[in-house]
Amino acid sequence: MALTDRRDHPRWQARGFRAWTFIGNGKPEACRIVDVSRKGMLISSPRFMVPGMKIRLVLARTQGANVTRLFWLWAQVARSTPNAFAMFFVKAPSDAKESARSI
Repeated sequence: MALTDRRDHPRWQARGFRAWTFIGNGKPEACRIVDVSRKGMLISSPRFMVPGMKIRLVLARTQGANVTRLFWLWAQVARSTPNAFAMFFVKAPSDAKESARSI
């Protein structure tokens, strides 16, 4: 079953990006960006995410095999299916600086 998209904002496809999710203090899991809007993203991932879960998303802008820029974003899962989830951006938690140093 496909994840329906009820967002009102225009969407863009992200090309030249690789993405990983970090859940809690776990290991990174590769995922794929389906599309991006002003307030969130639709992500294809083999892991089922529970709505309300906060995650850290790492995006790597790539040019061939080279990484040109890294983006660290915090997000909250809005809705989910077994193979994708929609998320919206949130502010980093107050302990985010400490957890970022451990990676």
